[in-house]
Amino acid sequence: MPYRRITFEEIERRYQELIRDFQAASDAAACMDVLRRRDALHADMTPMELCYVRHDMDVNDPFYAAEQAYYDEIGPRVSDLSSQMDALIVASPFRGELEKITGSLAMTMMEEGLRGSDSRLIPLATEENELLSRYNHLTSNATVRWEGRAVKRNLMTAWTQSEDRETRRRAALAVSASWEEQRGELEALYGQLVDNRSRQAQVLGLNSYVELSYHRMYRIGYGPEEVGLFRDQVKRHLVPLLRELDEKRRERLGLTHLYSYDCSVSFPNGNPVPKGDTEACLAATREMYTRLSPETAEFIAYMLDDHLYDVEIRDGKRGGGYMMTFEKYRAPFIFANFDGTSENAYIMCHEGGHAFQTWLKRDEDVRLRCGYTSEAAETHAMSMEFFTWPYMALFFGDRAEDYCRMHLERAVRLVARECLQDEFEQRIYEQPDMSPEARNQLWQRLESEYVPCDDHSGNANLEQGCGWQRIPHVFQWPFYAVDYALAQVCALQYCQWMHADFSAAWQSYLGFCRGTGSLSFPELVRQAGLKDPFAEDTLSSLVDWLRSFL
Repeated sequence: MPYRRITFEEIERRYQELIRDFQAASDAAACMDVLRRRDALHADMTPMELCYVRHDMDVNDPFYAAEQAYYDEIGPRVSDLSSQMDALIVASPFRGELEKITGSLAMTMMEEGLRGSDSRLIPLATEENELLSRYNHLTSNATVRWEGRAVKRNLMTAWTQSEDRETRRRAALAVSASWEEQRGELEALYGQLVDNRSRQAQVLGLNSYVELSYHRMYRIGYGPEEVGLFRDQVKRHLVPLLRELDEKRRERLGLTHLYSYDCSVSFPNGNPVPKGDTEACLAATREMYTRLSPETAEFIAYMLDDHLYDVEIRDGKRGGGYMMTFEKYRAPFIFANFDGTSENAYIMCHEGGHAFQTWLKRDEDVRLRCGYTSEAAETHAMSMEFFTWPYMALFFGDRAEDYCRMHLERAVRLVARECLQDEFEQRIYEQPDMSPEARNQLWQRLESEYVPCDDHSGNANLEQGCGWQRIPHVFQWPFYAVDYALAQVCALQYCQWMHADFSAAWQSYLGFCRGTGSLSFPELVRQAGLKDPFAEDTLSSLVDWLRSFL
């Protein structure tokens, strides 16, 4: 995929032409012609996505670092041009006719986005991008001092999950020492981000960044009140189950007490790990999706044959994983870091779910029907994690069942931890002047409510409430966490459903993926035959099933 910088001047010129021609359009057909030209512009902006990925492949590469800095600078101005176009679309006298083509969700998302945008925010948004760039560079180059050598931090997982308890205890302390070295910088960066985002909300006359974030996250059909009630249900119904699962794991491990460094291990003989190297994991991924369905078979051949992935850990490579779409090619791309643990398989299922849904929509002519909100997107990914269970022997051999149990237990923990993060962020942005010490104390208190069995004794960094500093989303994507929790509740319903009728559950999932872009998240849930994740009986009945199943 050849790279050529697309300049702001080119984007601005083409947007101005689109705005002029849309204003002059005499009917809905003329409006749609303009919107198709906008799609062509978005395709021509693919170099921005290519740059983002290639910069993440090596944050120290000077060429792509400079290119990314350029896009960080112009990004807010490009977003402002896009918002100007959106404002014309939602106010168009032909809106009713346009909605029949684009679907109502696209219009609703535009309206929500406009509530969170304003040209006056451009300087603050540029400043926010600069802060995030500093964060990425800081964390991507982090190392841990381990057994006399410097080890890239995201390569430490194998030791923190060691079956030998003393090894994982020492590894956890070494990792914490690395985070402690960066603590001052991270706390200062976060303070600047909170201040920046709070000033953005003030410019728009909003009560706090909480309100602004709900517009930017396209919350449709629910708000902070519903999310707060959902978190309360998690505390009432799911946290007691988490206590029980931790107690059973303590018994399995033969320990008298669980410490936080034990939370990463599920079995006395260690966690299941993939049987082979990177190539073996990719071969298993191909076989898994080939067996799952005709659709996934075609999808994975496309992904792997065209090398639409980067999965190996390297110096300077950003940690974590994600799926990116290169619009010019209608091609999804998986970014990951294989560390030799079960994460190798997990991430090809999770990011594979994102990529599969994008691939399903590749031939959609009206690109506005390809938009999605994040809780819907995470349902694609987290549900795929369960639908691929029957093929885990390809990765783990005779320990496939162990992997599935570990995965399900971690899914329960994930709901609690994502709600913990969401409540933490809400309270932080409601009180943006909170000191670093007060933020750490808040995290400590919320941990005791959501994950009460996590004992950090002996680990000063975690004991002092610094665990939030290890979560990229806290810095980069505020208020995304609850989307994971809501999606996990839907994915767990698919897990229950597939054990009763795999074929029916899979067909529902395909419908959910194909309907994304046309329906809101609550509408997608209803159409798929899933229960509303906000309803109390949904979580309580799901917990009853999980308790019985596990």
